Amino acid sequence: MTGRQRSPVRVVHLDPDGFGDVSIERAAFEAALDDVTFDVLADAGDDLAGTVGRADVLLTHYTEIDAQAMEAIRPEVIVRYATGFDGIDMEAANRLGVRITRVPEYCDEEVADHVIALALALWRRLPQYGAHVARGGWEWRHAAPGRRFAEATFGFLGFGRKARASAARARALGCTLVAYDPHLGDDGITDHGAEPVGLDELLRRAHVLSIHAPLTPETEGLVDARALGLMPAGAIVVNTARGRIIDEAALVAALDAGRLAGAGLDVLCEEPPPSGHPLLGRDDVIVTPHAAWYSEQAERDCRELGTRFAIEALRGETCDGLVNPEALAGADGAR
Repeated sequence: MTGRQRSPVRVVHLDPDGFGDVSIERAAFEAALDDVTFDVLADAGDDLAGTVGRADVLLTHYTEIDAQAMEAIRPEVIVRYATGFDGIDMEAANRLGVRITRVPEYCDEEVADHVIALALALWRRLPQYGAHVARGGWEWRHAAPGRRFAEATFGFLGFGRKARASAARARALGCTLVAYDPHLGDDGITDHGAEPVGLDELLRRAHVLSIHAPLTPETEGLVDARALGLMPAGAIVVNTARGRIIDEAALVAALDAGRLAGAGLDVLCEEPPPSGHPLLGRDDVIVTPHAAWYSEQAERDCRELGTRFAIEALRGETCDGLVNPEALAGADGAR
């Protein structure tokens, strides 16, 4: 450990995400630190800094933390209980020496299963068949799929851990795999059975487009009207990454025009969606409530790993979940 000892340590959990308690997190901090206070602010409101006050550690699933809040709260560590860390001002974190941690692996298998489940359900037109039968119909031609799933090209926008787990399942079903990831070398794609391609080629070839990219200024709205227009007629889109990567108005237009056969969305631009959202209530769209990650095991792994990484970062240690190791150089009070 480096730096000087300070106590007590104040930990603030901003959004327990419906887990019902924070016993795992609280117990871990109390076991690791001699003098710690642990507060829960499930609804910080619009004035995050004013509600939180000063804190050494912020725990969050969704709450956005901008430069102004960071300046006022002056945390040493912020942990995002998620794979991504969008919504946290990384420029401010690096400038202030705030260590940001995330949980890079805890739900790869769950997300991959969800991707394939959405893709197969849409490919086999299960929502349309289900609605047809519920209305008293019994016609196999009502929404017959056009081709075998094994003949489909499965395209991955982003090819990280969850995409690679999904690719293994799609390959086992006989699909051809293509992937675009500007942050990954060709070998990182070919080693997992996919063909590396450019973005436009990915879109032109993907009968199933599965989105796994992080939300960044470059990816926000990337899947827009132009991108959707490049896809083969009758293609489907699956998004288990971040809602704002898709231009939802463009997606609705492509579905209405019959260009796309369906969309499977675990994420939306606004969560939960407002009443009357145009992607809800359609039999060519499946929407799940940001649940692709979820299983009992994944929930526990996320909470335990996220808390462990936060404690390690607080101590000034390099850990698997640390996003900005350069911030360790500015650590002034590792315990």
